[in-house]
Amino acid sequence: MLKLYNLLGLAMRSGAVSSGAVAVKNSLLRNRACLLIISEDIAEKTRESLVAWCEKQHIPYLVAGDKYRLGNAVGKAYRVAVTVNEEGIARQIMKVYAAGDEPNTTGVVEWPK
Repeated sequence: MLKLYNLLGLAMRSGAVSSGAVAVKNSLLRNRACLLIISEDIAEKTRESLVAWCEKQHIPYLVAGDKYRLGNAVGKAYRVAVTVNEEGIARQIMKVYAAGDEPNTTGVVEWPK
């Protein structure tokens, strides 16, 4: 997930991200969104409306982390939903998400018993 958050921060700095529920809805309505990322603790009604809109327009969506980690990735206090508006970055984020978490190779290593 760390790579996903890093890519999301990079996308935010490049101006390819809309964050927050209202900005996300505007991005979806104006057909700018290439990927929707929602937090696990989003309100059920908001989740249903955003996911229904994505399915209607064939936009992929991911559920990643809680609202504080998602907000921290884009440099805000907390965000329940984020859209990536650039196709290349969206593809890269989906690739990292599909690969899953990588094992941590730094820090303390446990010796086999």
